[in-house]
Amino acid sequence: MADVSNGSGGSDGSDGVLPCPLPGSFRFEPSPLWARLRETSPVVRVRTVSGHVSWLVTRYEDARTVLSDKRFSRARMIAPDAPQAGLTKPRRGSLPTMDPPEHTRVRRLLTAEFSHRYLEGLRPWIRDLAERLADDLAAAEAPADVRELFCQPVPIQVICQILGVPYEDRRRFAAWSAGVYGLSPDEADSANESYDRLEDYLGRLLAAKRAGLRKGRAPEDLLDRLVSGSDEHRHLDEEQLVAFGLNLLIGGFETTANQLGTFVASLLSSPDEWRRLAADEELVPAAVEELLRLHRLSETGQLRIATEDVELSGTRIGAGEGVIAAIGAANRDPRAFPDPDRLDITRTPNPHLAFGHGPHFCLGAHLARIELQEALRTLTRRFPGMRLAVPAAELSWRRALISGLENIPVLCGPGQRND
Repeated sequence: MADVSNGSGGSDGSDGVLPCPLPGSFRFEPSPLWARLRETSPVVRVRTVSGHVSWLVTRYEDARTVLSDKRFSRARMIAPDAPQAGLTKPRRGSLPTMDPPEHTRVRRLLTAEFSHRYLEGLRPWIRDLAERLADDLAAAEAPADVRELFCQPVPIQVICQILGVPYEDRRRFAAWSAGVYGLSPDEADSANESYDRLEDYLGRLLAAKRAGLRKGRAPEDLLDRLVSGSDEHRHLDEEQLVAFGLNLLIGGFETTANQLGTFVASLLSSPDEWRRLAADEELVPAAVEELLRLHRLSETGQLRIATEDVELSGTRIGAGEGVIAAIGAANRDPRAFPDPDRLDITRTPNPHLAFGHGPHFCLGAHLARIELQEALRTLTRRFPGMRLAVPAAELSWRRALISGLENIPVLCGPGQRND
């Protein structure tokens, strides 16, 4: 294995184990170490913020194997001694901690709820929501924070509508979600406390829904239907129901909000591309796919546990060891994508791994695509002259497991209020 350490101390790789996230993370461009690793050490040991040592794979084909091969398990992540990527231990009962066939059975419960036909039926409502939020953005004083006024409210309102979660609770569960995804080891206690609060919140919400259903109220939303089906047919036990609901809530807004903010800032850093989308909305779907490929959602990746000895790119991984598929690195692998560091909003085909691959391919991928497409269509059409109020290099990044920009001050162009 080639030497990839920077020689400045054990915690940064001089002991042969690199820190994860890698040095140089949390900015628009990925850590330059990712490209070096892909070429010289495609399977390398890393130490996560939890202190566990796992393997990091950076090549596209290796990442696809880790994400789809049954020799790499998600269910084993909940074992007491299993390595973990973040500060909080994965909980039993949610889709991300199941393997087939149990994963297949539980995921099937949501097939109709996340079908393309059903989700496309929501597109007009999502488009109207984006228009209303664009009105708020246009009325705001300059510079306006497009993340706070638009990028975060879009997915939060959508997932609250689908699940039946009170929108007025958004600040509470968004704050707890941010706490769960922290990366500073001294925040481990507060991260687990945030997770406990989220579980308590979902438990109380589900209990209230159950009480209403037992009084004869007809199911109105996805959580209602999950409660009703579990009570009548024992689809999920109570622990699974809470974990499932929590996974849908947090996964339904945290990722999309951060992606949308990054996409907007990235396009505003390339004004010609922003104007191209404003002039031709037919380019938006392909642009979304390219932005998903180019901009990583996480500075780490997706963790699995090897169930047997496996060899990847000439490196032996032992049974029981953790393996992290670095999706952000794989999506820039020149073996899979010509000129991979260039933004090409017409790139096709574009087989990126932003939504994963295999059995755990993101359940809400199509919903996220609809939200991202309608949001970008609305912003580019309504504000073709929008620009960043500060240089892109001055924007601050959230140092979190699910990363994104802290805020995105913009000038919307003609018609925006000014001091």
